[in-house]
Amino acid sequence: MTIDELVPLTNGLSITACGQTLVCDRARVTPINDSIDMKFWIAGTDYVPRLRLVRARLAGYSAETLTRILRRLVQRTVCG
Repeated sequence: MTIDELVPLTNGLSITACGQTLVCDRARVTPINDSIDMKFWIAGTDYVPRLRLVRARLAGYSAETLTRILRRLVQRTVCG
């Protein structure tokens, strides 16, 4: 996966958490040395989760793997 593929993958991603269907929106990716900082808004909430990924590891992730990571992050953020 490349940095350019992160924003389209994240924006519009539907996630079920705590019995609600939530949508990720407004993803922002910022390169920082050998990693990237990613943040996105969960529509309809005040939550803006952040995630830092090492570029070398990101290159080895598939879209499915990253989707799983994002779903887990949203569930932990919203459900506690």
